[in-house]
Amino acid sequence: MSAITKILATCFLGVTISGCAGHTHKLVSENDSPPVTGSFSHEGTQPPVMVLELEGARYEGRGFVIQHHQDLAKVRQLFGPGKHYDQIFSGMDRDHIRSSASPVLRTQNGETIRCLLAWRSGQAPSGFCTKPDGKQIDVRFD
Repeated sequence: MSAITKILATCFLGVTISGCAGHTHKLVSENDSPPVTGSFSHEGTQPPVMVLELEGARYEGRGFVIQHHQDLAKVRQLFGPGKHYDQIFSGMDRDHIRSSASPVLRTQNGETIRCLLAWRSGQAPSGFCTKPDGKQIDVRFD
């Protein structure tokens, strides 16, 4: 095997492995919310997972749907036809994709918290979770 072939194979393997890895974000505390810790994992080969630890209880949700949205008509209006729009349309430029998720997190005893998160490509999720009593908790991940 030539040196160039070995280098290309190594680069391909590195890209393949990193492409399979998901994104894990840690919860960042907000000053108005009660103390809460947690994480949010998405993409990669494993189903999405969100965990919140709040008031001594651990809430967890797995395998929820993450929706991806891109308004191509609006993007075309902003950028007009051309190379940039073609890259967006083909999926090469993913900066204009917005993602959202609505996980329902449960404790072992069945108590639930419903969350609504949104983020742009390359940014961390943020949103809020609603407890059964209607109280909302702001969440932002790093």
